[in-house]
Amino acid sequence: MLPCEVRVTDRAHPLCGRVLEARSFRRLKGELMLAVVLPDGSAGTIAAAATSVLGEQARSEPGLELGLGTVLTVDGVRRLRALLGAKSRGPEDRGTRRRAA
Repeated sequence: MLPCEVRVTDRAHPLCGRVLEARSFRRLKGELMLAVVLPDGSAGTIAAAATSVLGEQARSEPGLELGLGTVLTVDGVRRLRALLGAKSRGPEDRGTRRRAA
C-alpha cells in the first residue's frame, strides 16, 4: 500500500488539495498519522484521516477524525454485550439444584 501518493482532503488543512508522497503509518498520541514528503521536500506528518489514504467511505465514518475506526456494528456491540452478560451470569440453574436424598 505504501509508499503511495495521497491527496490532502481536510478543508481546514493548509495543504488541502495538494498531493503528497506518503511513506509510512505511525501512531502519535493514539492518532493514526502518515509520514509524508512535504511540497518543499522535507519530511512531515499528517493525520491519515485528513487525506485520501483511507478512501472517501472510511473518511465519512464518525470518529475517524479522532483516529478511531469502526470495529463492530451497533448490532454487533449489542450481541457482544448479551454474550458477556450471559457469560458473567453462568448457567441459569447454577446453585439451584438440590441433591435427591
